[in-house]
Amino acid sequence: MKIANLDNKTLAINLFRISFGINFFFHGLVRMPNLTKFVAGMQNTFKGTLLPEILVTPIAYSIPFVELIIGFFLLINKFTKETLIVSFILMNILVIGSSFAQKWDLVGLQSTYIGFLFLLLYFLNNDQKSIKNNN
Repeated sequence: MKIANLDNKTLAINLFRISFGINFFFHGLVRMPNLTKFVAGMQNTFKGTLLPEILVTPIAYSIPFVELIIGFFLLINKFTKETLIVSFILMNILVIGSSFAQKWDLVGLQSTYIGFLFLLLYFLNNDQKSIKNNN
């Protein structure tokens, strides 16, 4: 199916999904070459909070990989519903961490992501034609 043949709702949800895929994919990708620096920054952020380093460290190491995988699946439009659920889980973990660090500006930004993820999931129609699947 050509893009011109998609109704506006289908086109909008696909472009929204692609935009979020790019966002998550590149969040993960740019952190990969500096993974130890990213983890050290996260450890530093949570020093003096109730979150122990033994919990922060493995989560910090996993975040870029999870972001990369989320972005990839959103971009290729596979397992989209499941990927969005994983995205919600990641964002809620980040909100919890930001709350422990009392980074309320980040909590607000992360909550905005959650709102957009809600919209993406809510308007996702499993029977919808997509740009990718040529139905």
